[in-house]
Amino acid sequence: MPSDQGRQQGTVWFMQGDGESGDIVATRLWRVPFFMPIMSAFLLAMVAEAMAGSYMALLAVQKIGMSPLELSAFLTVPAVMGIAITTIFGHLQDRKPVIWPMLISLFAKVFGLVACASITQTWLLIAVAGVLFGLSAASFALLFAVAKAYLDQLGGTIVSRGMAALRLVASLSWTIGPALGAALVWARGFAGVYLGAAFLAATALAIVVFAQMRVAPSDQQDRAHFSMNVLLSVAPVLMALAAFHTAMFMGSNAMSIVVARDLGTQSDVGILFSLCAGLEVFVMGAFVAWPNLSSKHWLLFVGFLLFGGYFLMAITLPTMLSLYIGQLPRAAGIGIISIVGMEMVQGMLRGRAGTASALFGNTISVGFLLSGLGTGTWADAFGYWSLFTLCAALCAFGAMVIMVHAFRARRRGSDGLG
Repeated sequence: MPSDQGRQQGTVWFMQGDGESGDIVATRLWRVPFFMPIMSAFLLAMVAEAMAGSYMALLAVQKIGMSPLELSAFLTVPAVMGIAITTIFGHLQDRKPVIWPMLISLFAKVFGLVACASITQTWLLIAVAGVLFGLSAASFALLFAVAKAYLDQLGGTIVSRGMAALRLVASLSWTIGPALGAALVWARGFAGVYLGAAFLAATALAIVVFAQMRVAPSDQQDRAHFSMNVLLSVAPVLMALAAFHTAMFMGSNAMSIVVARDLGTQSDVGILFSLCAGLEVFVMGAFVAWPNLSSKHWLLFVGFLLFGGYFLMAITLPTMLSLYIGQLPRAAGIGIISIVGMEMVQGMLRGRAGTASALFGNTISVGFLLSGLGTGTWADAFGYWSLFTLCAALCAFGAMVIMVHAFRARRRGSDGLG
């Protein structure tokens, strides 16, 4: 998962148009309260996650010696915990703005990574990492929610640009993280990767602490009423995003294993992840430069087609060259779906940054959960290569759900995918 932070070190500025007056106002993101510390902490935390995530399946299979079913448990337990904890922390942040959930989440990320570096007993690692990574899963949503609350105070295109910039940071982290992980696994083995990731996560925690970060209360007047009808209206988008994240994680697990076992080396795994993330930077950059793209919801359907195209390439031509070329549609699909999908969820839940970020973050956890179950059980029955076919089917399902949602929305007189 699915960020260009390399260029936005220090000052990143954008021109924001005022729709009513037509005036052009220069808006500097570094003037948004706590945005730059959030950006820095987010980058470091996501680089740590990218380093660890790139080698999670290999750690379990090659170092620990987990069976496919044990691998499923290792990948599933944190996701179950993460869904519950992210939901609780997200609602809490909307009701009572406090910073301690973020501190707990980042603290758990540090010690979860240390556990992966030091524990070798299968079920002990599953239990410890499950609890700690479950807590750490909330950090993504919480950092986004804090940034969104401050951006909303300015309004206008700065909101879309700020959110796109954070997604861009996530992409940059997956450019840096796997490559750094590849270097560390070559020099220090799996322990080096996870201890290095723990150090970066600890630095992110230190930034939040020393910046004395606070959570801004959301706008009560513009807050969307949260009801079962609202939840049902956003459910199709969440379902499609869950299918996307399932395909993304499951495809990543499959790619890392088939490349290391059948086609290339462990270093190729890191290079492929970094190549995809580097290409995502350009996609995210387009949304930063032209923030109105985020509101073009029909792009979500295009994103699913592109992402599904990558899996079809791997199925029809299972070679290293095909996988390398396939990172182009893979990167475009991930970038488009991530940004437009988050914008749709946030737009449906105005004034509820914590809840919206938690719901989007939970589609990531659901995807991780289902991919954990699918990677082990499906591969145990049909082999790891067959996972690419399943991922292509998930992309087709997501595209279909989005089209049905657009059709029903147009019949109700709303914007659909306009």
